[in-house]
Amino acid sequence: MLKPKVISQVLRQASTNGINAALLMNAGGSLLAFAAPSDREARIYAAIAANLWSTYLKSSNSDAAFRNEKQEDDLRLLILPCEEGVVAIAAPSITMLVCLVGDKSVDLGMLKAKIEAVSRHLSEPLEKVASYQQ
Repeated sequence: MLKPKVISQVLRQASTNGINAALLMNAGGSLLAFAAPSDREARIYAAIAANLWSTYLKSSNSDAAFRNEKQEDDLRLLILPCEEGVVAIAAPSITMLVCLVGDKSVDLGMLKAKIEAVSRHLSEPLEKVASYQQ
């Protein structure tokens, strides 16, 4: 079962060593849980991340091709450098996104490892929730 307190702890654990914020949101940018300096920053990060992910989905051939579960080289992660740092976005389930926001000093390898670990950790419970919604 998905426990909000545990999700918040997982996100807080990811927000160390140059990671300023960790967010769990739906594909529309609505926050489910976050670890960030303020609510306002979390909402801004979520809106930007959802927009980036949505734009990338639209520019890919199709949503079905983008999320082809049978291909192992399927893209499920975006890492984008920004003016003030780096944003990493992953899709642990069809309807949910995880986002980590790092400052300029964050090591990209560590950022990638953290977002993959958080995404992997949350994927099974989030898939169960997504199946109830459909």
